[in-house]
Amino acid sequence: MVKNKKSFSWDGKSRVVTNLYRKNFDEIFKKKVLDGEDPFEKNKEELKESYKQSLRNKKEREKL
Repeated sequence: MVKNKKSFSWDGKSRVVTNLYRKNFDEIFKKKVLDGEDPFEKNKEELKESYKQSLRNKKEREKL
């Protein structure tokens, strides 16, 4: 029986971290609390407003 051997042991790094990589990572995954804005809260507010608008539209359609 042959055991599978890896050609190298994985050290946990998939790519070299450069300043550009770090900037893009932070832009995507970090909350922007330092700037006073939270993108998740903004998204929640947009969803609430969209839901309210859809309810208003539904009422208008039912009146006709």
